[in-house]
Amino acid sequence: MSQARKILSNTAWQVIGKVVTAVLGIVSVKFITNYLTKSTYGEYTTIYDYTAMFAIIADFGLFTIAVREMAHSNEKSAIQKIVGNVLSMRTGLAIFALGIGALIAAVMPAYRGSHIPFGILLVSIATVFTLIAGTMSSVLQFHLRMKWASISILISKIFTVGYILATILYLYPNDPVAGFPHLLLGWIGGGLINVVTTYAASTKLIPISFQFDFKFWKEVLVKALPYGTALVLGTIYFRMGTVMLSLFEMKEQIGYYGVPMRFLEILQILPHYFMNSVLPLLTISLDSINEKTGRIVRYSIDALAAMAIPIMVGGYVLAWPITAAVSSPDFLTERTATGFIWGSDLALKILLVAMTFTYIHVALSYTLVAMGRQVELLWINGITVIVNVGLNLFLAPRYGFIGASISAAASELTMLACLFIRTKKRIRGIWDLPFLAKTAFSALVMGIVLNSITDYFNKLLFTKSLFILMPIGGIVFVACMLLTKAVSKDMWSLLRKTEPSEVREEV
Repeated sequence: MSQARKILSNTAWQVIGKVVTAVLGIVSVKFITNYLTKSTYGEYTTIYDYTAMFAIIADFGLFTIAVREMAHSNEKSAIQKIVGNVLSMRTGLAIFALGIGALIAAVMPAYRGSHIPFGILLVSIATVFTLIAGTMSSVLQFHLRMKWASISILISKIFTVGYILATILYLYPNDPVAGFPHLLLGWIGGGLINVVTTYAASTKLIPISFQFDFKFWKEVLVKALPYGTALVLGTIYFRMGTVMLSLFEMKEQIGYYGVPMRFLEILQILPHYFMNSVLPLLTISLDSINEKTGRIVRYSIDALAAMAIPIMVGGYVLAWPITAAVSSPDFLTERTATGFIWGSDLALKILLVAMTFTYIHVALSYTLVAMGRQVELLWINGITVIVNVGLNLFLAPRYGFIGASISAAASELTMLACLFIRTKKRIRGIWDLPFLAKTAFSALVMGIVLNSITDYFNKLLFTKSLFILMPIGGIVFVACMLLTKAVSKDMWSLLRKTEPSEVREEV
């Protein structure tokens, strides 16, 4: 099997696993939004977004750096050393950063008298388990065996969602106050299961244990510092909308914002799965930047754009039934005698635009990481944070979740523009305008078709209409891509050949 097909297979397993876990996640959101009030669901959302801002400090880009370092060494002992030390570093950082975050939340006036401080403590414990499992899965990522990591995550997710549903339906069906902590305890159990199953799969490839080579720690931290700081800044601007709304004590607005954000979080992971699979090949090709390097980056952008653009267009047209399917009617836009009360479906439309910018700039971010240009990511993320915080300070208090959504989209566009300028200076031929135009055209045709039939099917089947509309949209998009010959012969050759010459030369 060619390296390109291994990458696609590895990514496909992650996508399949993510789709299944996403369905389970959507089921849990549906039940939770019907179980909690808009205000309490706002607290639930705040807990996760707040914790994520400190969790990224523990991550600090060490997973990506570990995969990159393993790409430079095929020796089993060297890989074992990298994984063992990164595991120790990540675990220590997780306990420290999340502990600090929990202490800060406990004394914040805006969070007093709410579920938030204790909830942050519980989710922090679950996050430590998740980071440990994620570190061990870097072995599976390097060997392109993410099938087992996906299965592990699926098992843990089944437990988590099962416990959440048991809480809502059987343990505390009429007492959301008592049931609220149990919604979070399920994540701790799922995280522990993820650690055990990922460890079992990873140790079949190499032995894994905590290692403490402090000289190596220093070397890795120096390499990770720019990228890790950039990730911290990136998470700040991604989560800032929720945190800003929580500081202004706009809990209902957070509830509206939280529904599409949970949906977007699922979609946001896909480009990282893809680029983590591409990263080893990209890193090796960058040893001598040439036309083939540009081809790898260009195909990565093409693939991610082909995912993002139809999702954005289809999601825009189907925003109302999607939101209705994953939440309660309280979160939907309502028509009143004086106008509209906007709901989560409007936020979803805006955030899907942000997601499209994200998909494309992820490819550029990983390219800079592979080139060792993490410092550039640092200042680019710094600019984006300044833009995001400034916009949120102005828009969030005035327009609530709508202002936070607009701030997110503007921030992602800023990030994309800066990354494109920096990457294009070093690698030529990364922008495939004909492919992007054909993709946009195909998505537009799909959107027109969906828009013409959505009202009919919504009235007939309500949210069940998605089971008809989404496949129709997918068929129309793929048909248009084939008719416009969006995928070039070179790309088909790369995907279909067992040993394509261009891949052998790049490696």
